[in-house]
Amino acid sequence: MNWLQVNFITPPNLILIFMCWSSEICSKKMRKGAWIIWHAVIWVVWKTRNDIIFNNKMCAVDDMVEQNKTLAWHWNLNRSSLVSCVFYEWCCNPNECLNR
Repeated sequence: MNWLQVNFITPPNLILIFMCWSSEICSKKMRKGAWIIWHAVIWVVWKTRNDIIFNNKMCAVDDMVEQNKTLAWHWNLNRSSLVSCVFYEWCCNPNECLNR
């Protein structure tokens, strides 16, 4: 949430988190971008969980955040309606990239 510059009180389960996450955004562009970021977060958490359980690997939260930034950036670039932004811009201010 710090990366997205969002103040967010985390609800107790994933369904409520998703409902809060997607319902607070008015702009269609921003909502699509938020959904891509949401799916990237879930994917990174799932892959990290599998690495921990099946491969005895450890992963720091900061590494997971960086993986999420990279994955969400790639997914957003492949979205036809998003104007390209460089990775540096995406890491510094993803909201600006999503509003283009």
